This record gives sequence, structure tokens and C-alpha cells, in this order.
Amino acid sequence: MRSIRHRLRQDFVLRVISLLGVCETLTLLPFSVYRFAQGSFDKGLFDGVTLLVILCIVGYSWCADDSQRGGLILAVASTVFADITSNVLGIVGVFWFFPMMLTNFFLTDAKRALVINIVMSIVMIPVLMQLSRPESIFSFIASSITANSCAYLYARRSDLQQKSLERLATHDFLTGARNRRSLQDSLAVARGRLLNEGRPSSLILLDLDNFKGINDRFGHAYGDEVLAKCANLIRRSVRFDDCLFRFGGEEFVLLLADIEEADAAAVAEDLRAIIASQLGDPSYPITTSLGITGLHPSDDVKRWMKRADDALYEAKHGGRNRSVLKTFREEDNKKSDSNQVNAI
Repeated sequence: MRSIRHRLRQDFVLRVISLLGVCETLTLLPFSVYRFAQGSFDKGLFDGVTLLVILCIVGYSWCADDSQRGGLILAVASTVFADITSNVLGIVGVFWFFPMMLTNFFLTDAKRALVINIVMSIVMIPVLMQLSRPESIFSFIASSITANSCAYLYARRSDLQQKSLERLATHDFLTGARNRRSLQDSLAVARGRLLNEGRPSSLILLDLDNFKGINDRFGHAYGDEVLAKCANLIRRSVRFDDCLFRFGGEEFVLLLADIEEADAAAVAEDLRAIIASQLGDPSYPITTSLGITGLHPSDDVKRWMKRADDALYEAKHGGRNRSVLKTFREEDNKKSDSNQVNAI
């Protein structure tokens, strides 16, 4: 279980949800007690129910580790409560409208927040028509449009910057493939899918043959073009959900979800043929060697990768431009034979 501090540091939406829970507790709880003390039981009950619902959403976001859905639910709930507050408290309730409208852009993505706020504004207009003069209603509409427009533009810019930063942190700039850091997380997720849902995964470890000779003969700029073209060929040749990673240098890892290792071996052989025929040119063909293995329930991530690396080693030392499948059973048998030799 991740620590509370780590989760708050890594999840901005969860921080906003938690902050709202604290703020609403400090504001709504005294209001509810005060109104009960004054004999306004309906208003005091409304404040109490509102606080309870908000705290339940905060609890869900923490327990389910799902701040994205929790943020959306809280944005919708806050909008409903802001509208009801205006009906219950009258014009005083409008003061709650603008803070919640701006907060929604922190709780969910910009487009959803804008839709929620537009609906909230439309619902508020009939309420205001009963409570205020026409010029006040026009001022409310103008203020809402201005606040929403500025908040939306800022939120969209922040979303784009966040996506750009996330891509830089998880993808290789040259090839567009995911990087080694992202690989470790994806392998752990694949292992969790197998243990919890019984869904298989397979790995293909791919290495371009004699890549150093390409750099020495044509230069590093041409070598970079070869790597980028190789990554594009692989992506075009596999499913959209298959994940490609640059493992280092001229080595790539392909993670195939819901694929048994026998089928992964067929995919690897297709890739080998495609790369051999399309990556180089007749004067200087470029080939690749591939190691394939499936995920076994007893594997950890390190052992799974090691078996794929062993398969690639066999492909390299078996003449290159070939694919080798290494199964868990073969690895187990080799260990058993080694133990018997040691015993003798």
C-alpha cells in the first residue's frame, strides 16, 4: 500500500478532493450545527447531508484509488448542491456558485467541467429570476461566461502541458516508443493481470543485427533513421494495444497482452520477415534477431525479462536473423538437468 504522503504527492486530483473534504468539513459542519441551534432543521439537515455525501466521495477516491472518477462525481455532486443551496438559502446561496464552478476545472478534465458548469448556469437562471432583478441576472450570465472561458483556457493549457510532460517522461524521443522506465510499470501491470484475471501476456525482445556496422559505415544520423523506421514498422505490424518499448541502443521490447507464447512466436516471425524485407535496401539488408517468451504465474518481472533475454542470446548465437521461443518449461528442465549434474 502506498503511503498517504506519496499518493498525495503523485495525484493532484486526489489532493484537490482531499482539500475540498477538509474545507467543506470546516465550513458546512459549523453551519449545520448553527442552523440546528437556531431551529432551522431543514437547512441544518441539508448542510449535514451535503457534507456526508462529499465525505463519502472523498472516502471512495482514497479507498478505490480512483481519483479521476471520484473527481467527476464530486464535480457533479457539488453542482447539484450549489443549485439546491440557491433554492434553499435564496440569493445568499449564489455565493457558493462561483467557487464550485472554478473548482470543477481542478476535479475533472476541462471539457467535462465546462459542460457541468454550463448546465449549472442554465439551471441557476430561473432561480435568479425569482430572487433578483433582470440586470442582476445579466451580470450573473456575463460573469459566468467570463469565469468559465478563462478557467477553460487555463485548464486546457495545463492538460496539454501535463500530457506533454508525461510523454517526455515515458517515451523515447527518437523512436516514439515507450522508454525503459515505462516498461517496468507495464510488466508489473501485465503480471497483475495474469495473477488476478488469468489473462496471459508475452514478450518479444528484438535486437537489430550488426547495428554497429551500420553506424560505422553510414554514420549515426543514418543509424537513428533506421531505429525510427524500425519502430514505425513494428507499430504498423502489430495491434494497437500492443506496447513497444526501446530497451536500449538498438534493442526493443514488444509486450503483447492476451497472447499466448506460441502465438507470440508467430508474431515475432512475421516481424522478422517484415524487417528483413523493408528496413534496409538491396545493397545493405538489415535483419533482426528476436527472443520470445510467455509469462508464467511463478515469474516475477526480472525472471520474465531474463528468459526473453536468454532467448534473444540463443537467436544471436544461432546465426542471427532468426527468432527463438523459450518457454518456462524449458527453463525449468535446464535447471533440473544442472542440479542432477551437480549431484553427480
